[in-house]
Amino acid sequence: MAVQKIATIKRWTGLSTDTKPTAAASTGVPVGSTFYEYDTNLTYITYDQTNWVKYKYELGQLNSAVNKDMPWLTEFWETEQLVAAIWEETLDGAGTGAFGTAGGYMYYDIDTDAVGDNDVFLNSLYRWQVRPGVYGDSNSTLQRFTLEFEMQFVTAITSHDNTHFFAGLSSAKSNDITQANLIGFHLVSDDLKGKTDKAGTEQATGVIAATLTNWNKYKIEVEAASVTFSFNGTAETALTAAAAQPDVAMYLVFGTRAEAGVAVGLNIGNIRTWYDEVV
Repeated sequence: MAVQKIATIKRWTGLSTDTKPTAAASTGVPVGSTFYEYDTNLTYITYDQTNWVKYKYELGQLNSAVNKDMPWLTEFWETEQLVAAIWEETLDGAGTGAFGTAGGYMYYDIDTDAVGDNDVFLNSLYRWQVRPGVYGDSNSTLQRFTLEFEMQFVTAITSHDNTHFFAGLSSAKSNDITQANLIGFHLVSDDLKGKTDKAGTEQATGVIAATLTNWNKYKIEVEAASVTFSFNGTAETALTAAAAQPDVAMYLVFGTRAEAGVAVGLNIGNIRTWYDEVV
């Protein structure tokens, strides 16, 4: 067949049992258009306006893919919604969650109501292997795990509950920083810090100077006996206390809580996670 140019495309979604659109049966089926089957999590692409083939990355339309047999995830919110095959959402009371865009950013906005102790948070549906105790060992295929994301606090930091703002990795689907086995950013006296916890034994970074109501880039790198927190490209001193480093499968968690009846929120921007392998 002749080479065809892919220009403006269309995206459809439906069941795997649905008949996919074709140029002969309907109008406007550009070459390169995609069809996402929400019951199988597979995406197909048409190369000639009639025939459909499986997309190279089976979960690509869900912003998740596989490279060299190593899972990774990117969430840039192009779907303009929370995809249930990737994320779960908890909204206490009249809390809200919605897609947003401003200043070129696309993000997911979670906001509490104006009731104290009400939580809003997102967690990934699936867990990631976080194993600083064995990363890089000869008996491990994994060398490093990285989480990187952009985020903006909504409302003054003083209105966010310090025990329930959390952004990072947790063994439970919860934004409660007092529970065991987690690695993430949290607040202490309204100051940002990074923290690791293994069965109640903790280690934390120093205070990270930040204007948290701005858009900022956060990064967590977990490798052999080391966890490094970075903020806007500047790395904090690596945490190396083995007694405080959990070897646990963990969820991605981003959440906060209203304090003293003031509504607060988080704008959660681009998210990336990936493993590096031992080769």
